[in-house]
Amino acid sequence: MNKTNIIITGEDYDFGFNELKAMDVNIFHYPMIYTLGVDINIHPNIYNYIIFTSKNGVKYFLKNISTSINSNIKFICIGKKTAEVLKRNNLNPDIVVRRNYSKFMCNEIKNMGISKNKKLLLIQGNLAKKELFECLSESFDIDHKIVYTTNPVKEKIDELNKKIDNENSYVVFTSPSTFNSFIDKYNLKNNIISIGNTTTGHIIDRGFEPLMTAKMQSYEGISNSIIDYLNKKLNHELS
Repeated sequence: MNKTNIIITGEDYDFGFNELKAMDVNIFHYPMIYTLGVDINIHPNIYNYIIFTSKNGVKYFLKNISTSINSNIKFICIGKKTAEVLKRNNLNPDIVVRRNYSKFMCNEIKNMGISKNKKLLLIQGNLAKKELFECLSESFDIDHKIVYTTNPVKEKIDELNKKIDNENSYVVFTSPSTFNSFIDKYNLKNNIISIGNTTTGHIIDRGFEPLMTAKMQSYEGISNSIIDYLNKKLNHELS
């Protein structure tokens, strides 16, 4: 029987998948996208709050600031991974929003009691939807800066074709852009794993049906969902 393969398509990942590896599952990383910084000059100290929606936002923001950052600036970010990147750069994440969806993040920020005379900056990539900025603009004086672009990987990898043909291979998509890049190059079966509702909706719109959507929008959530699925599959095969 062929071993189970999990194919990760995001640009990078920082999760060990140790529980899956202990189940004799292979983890392969074939990035379908890559990011590039946008060369702009940001003056951070004219803002009271800076909002990050991704780790890349933090990374490329710090490459574009014109001066050191005042200690009184507050940082709002999505998720613990983005918060960790801030901490590694000696910046304190004052507020960490748990749910990575625009409407929830907007409502949380609106309910934080931020004064209307404060100036905000939203940092994002070129593929981010405009909903968060538009929603926050209804209540705050806010600027929007695009600090990086997300681009599809162009090369096609022959060995990946062989892994996809294995009926025990599952492909993990962490964004619509990873999915688009993948299906432009490879024939995809139905063993599709999605990180969250936004990615799942996009996959369905493209005419495919994910096998599962992670309950928690993270690699840990993906790992837990795969483990549950494989255990149920094994129990079914043994019964």
